[in-house]
Parts: sequence; C-alpha cells; structure tokens
Amino acid sequence: MTSKSKQLKKIPIYIFFVKNQIPQEFKKLSFEKFTSYSVYKKDDKILLNLEKISNLNTLQKNYKLFLIGQALSKYCKSGDFFIDYFGCEQTDVKNFILGWNLANYDFNKFRSKKFQKKIPKIFHESNNEISLFTESYFFIRDLINTPANILGPKEIFNEAKKFLKKFTLSNFVVGKKLEKNFPLISAVGQGADDLKKPIFCEFKFNKKKSKKKVFLIGKGVSFDTGGLNIKTGSGMSLMKKDMGGAANCIGLAKLISDFNLDVDLRLLLCLVENSISKKSIRPSDIIKSRNGSFVEIGDTDAEGRLILADAISYACEKNADLIIDMATLTGASRVAMGTEVPSFFCNDDDLAMKLIDLSQKTGDPLWQLPLWENYSGQLNSAHADFKNIGNSMFGGAITAALFLEKFVKDVPWIHVDLMAWTRANKFCSYEGGEAMGIRAILELIKRI
Repeated sequence: MTSKSKQLKKIPIYIFFVKNQIPQEFKKLSFEKFTSYSVYKKDDKILLNLEKISNLNTLQKNYKLFLIGQALSKYCKSGDFFIDYFGCEQTDVKNFILGWNLANYDFNKFRSKKFQKKIPKIFHESNNEISLFTESYFFIRDLINTPANILGPKEIFNEAKKFLKKFTLSNFVVGKKLEKNFPLISAVGQGADDLKKPIFCEFKFNKKKSKKKVFLIGKGVSFDTGGLNIKTGSGMSLMKKDMGGAANCIGLAKLISDFNLDVDLRLLLCLVENSISKKSIRPSDIIKSRNGSFVEIGDTDAEGRLILADAISYACEKNADLIIDMATLTGASRVAMGTEVPSFFCNDDDLAMKLIDLSQKTGDPLWQLPLWENYSGQLNSAHADFKNIGNSMFGGAITAALFLEKFVKDVPWIHVDLMAWTRANKFCSYEGGEAMGIRAILELIKRI
C-alpha cells in the first residue's frame, strides 16, 4: 500500500460490499445509482458501494469488479487515486485496477486526427504486476485490431519476435518444408498469395533447471474468408480477429517470461490466411496430416482445427508435459457461452478442476465443456480416417475439440475456444480485440 504521506496527495476510493461496512459519517450521502454499483464523488474522496454484486458467486463478483474498474476510470476522468479500503475476501482488488488501466486503451494508429486526453492514475502496491498485464493486454488488442491488409502471417511473426524479448526462435518453417512436415497448415494457407504464405514457428523460453515442458499453441488465421465454403459478408466482417488465439498465446508467453516462471516454455504459432484462389483446398479433399492420419475436408471453413492438429502432433513428439491451445475456433461456443466466456476442454479432470478454481479466483472467465466421446461418430468419413467437421448442426464446439483430441497422445491437454473480441457495454465503450483466459492460465502454469 502507498505510504500515508503520499496518500495525502491523492484521492481515496473507499470500496464497500455491504451497508454495515460504510462508516456512519458516510451513510447520509447521496449516491449515484448504476446497474451494478453506486458511487459518491467529491474532490476529496470517492465512495463505491458494491452491495448490488455482493451476492454473486466468486467468478462473477471478480469479473464485475474488473468491469466496474473500467467504468469508474472513465467516470473519474482525471486525477490521482488510491484504494483506501477493500471489503470482500472472495474478490481480488487487482481486477479493479486492471480494469481501470484498460479503460485508457485507445487504438488510434489509423485515425488521421489523434486527441490527447487526461488519464486518471491509480496507485496500489500491485501496480508493477498490473502494469505487466496491461502491457500484454494492450499488445493483444493492438494485434487483433490491426486489419489483414496490414497484418498477415509474416507480420504476426515479426510482431511476436519483437515482443518476446526473452525468447529465442528455435524453428521457422515455410514453403516445401512446411508442405512436407506440416501438411495441414500448408494446405489451409496454400490459397493465399506469396506475401501471405503460411508459417509454422516455435519460440523458446527455457529455464534450464525446469523439468516441465509446456507448449502453448496459437491459431493465427490472419483473415478467414471461409475458403471455398465462403462465409457471408456479415460472417466475414470480424474475421481479422481469427488470429486471436495466436495473439493471446503471445501475450501469455510474455507474461510467463515476465514472471520468470520455472518452465521450459515453447510457443507454437500456426500462421495462415484462409483465402480463395485456384490453389485453395476443396471440400472432399483428403490430406495426410503430420501424424499420418488422413483427414477429409468436410468444410474449408473448419480450417483452424486443421492447423492446430499438426502443431499438437509436433508438441506430442517433443515430449510435452502440458499442451494448451487457444483458438477462435467455433461459432458454436459463442452460441453456448456468449461473447464474454470462453469455453475450454480438457482431457485431465484434476487439471480441469484446478483451472476452474483459478478462473474463479482471478475473475478471468473460462467454462468447461465436455469431451463427449459419444459425439465422435459425427466425424466419421466414408473415404478417410475422419472428417474435419461433424455431420450435425448440434454440438459443434464439442466435435471440434474431439477432432483435436485425435492428435493428442498421452499428454495433459487444454483447448480454449475464445471470442478474442469484446463489445461495447454499459461499463465501457471499447469494442475490439481482447485478451481472454490468460490470467487464469498463467496462475495454472505457476502451479504445475
């Protein structure tokens, strides 16, 4: 906590969760009422009453605290503040501070007129830690928000290389070598022009004393037309964000190195553009994957699982102790979970329960869906080992995960299906690329 002498120069924010926490001298003040909180603001103090969210469960309470931090930062507009009191054992004040910081994000590099604005500052003992999260969140948002005419596979790779200063590049595969060794990645990206050629790359953060080898795998489709199974115009409108899994993995990898975690970390990025040309893969094509299985292309718009499959096979060959992939994989997950809650799948029940617990404690939503084996028959193919998409309109997120599971060989594995995009809401006007799940996963990696 900031020293008392310094606090005197800053405005306190008193945070209360129940009425009996509010000192008698404050109880007669008139609060402004908002959906999830009430606030009283004067030049010398701010009172924040969170009674309206006090009965929510731990995850939602922490997440609301994150959102309220954004809202209050905008409400305060300018000045220096500190948190004087925080009254709930189930919540983590870091959510409030991170939300406060993120409210100041602005993606304006493509605006001809840029405006300087006053930014309110909040001071807390966790400021250094929160600044690391803020840096990764800003990077992830910037990368996702950059359009595909500027950010293709090569540019994503270059941005990752610049951002990951503590990492070494241990593998970079393109062209004929990619076609031979990562045939599914090559096939998905073969329809793009030469400036957007597909890439597989591996970055390494190695702690020599560590015995735990963790692989992060990011889906990096710089733009997804759907291929020959072309998307509609509205379905294509947000497809610059289809590299959101890769962006989140890069941001998470940076945090792992910032916190100097004792892991042998490998970041695998599968970078392609799913384009339409005379070279594009076709529905009914059959392609031999890296692990030797034959995949029938049931739908060229189910491309993300194809590129992840080869990377998962590679990680298994390298004796991974844990594999985590992140991908904007299915609309079915969004239908089930909405835009704010990523789904995850896991082949290890104990590991899944740890991640659920850490999601709640960090306020970083992740929700488990089942690897429901009885649906695996939907991937059957009459002419190959299996198809890349199920034959039913139901359970699409599950069948996608079951497809990926076919490439996992006796390794604990987590698959995160995320939106990587946030919409404007009553707490914050920002709409654009978003980091999701990385704080919860970071805490999990700390504990393996």
